[in-house]
Amino acid sequence: MKKGIIPKLFVCLSLFSLCLFSYLEKQNQLTELRLYAPKLVKEIKGLQEENTRLHYEIEQFESPDNLMLLARDARYSHLKHPLSKEVLMLQEGLAVEFPSTTASETISIKPKTTLAVGAN
Repeated sequence: MKKGIIPKLFVCLSLFSLCLFSYLEKQNQLTELRLYAPKLVKEIKGLQEENTRLHYEIEQFESPDNLMLLARDARYSHLKHPLSKEVLMLQEGLAVEFPSTTASETISIKPKTTLAVGAN
């Protein structure tokens, strides 16, 4: 009877150690992710600050004062401004004067296939 207990005890200890090793491995992975998360947060904040800085630079570059300075620059002297007779101006109410399309002229478009969106 003692001979049957030793293999069973060995199998139980082996399974217990395997479970313990698996648990420790999961804890190590979780700790690694917890250490990696602050690095990602710091990187995201840096990217957001860089994005804000670039938006500011774009705003400064596209400001009217800067564009007028660029227009006077010799590098852009080959570009010409349109003359006032070349600029076409439309009155604001002009689009209202045109007759709108009637119901017979409109085209109804129906999809050939139906796409399911969402879940119940």
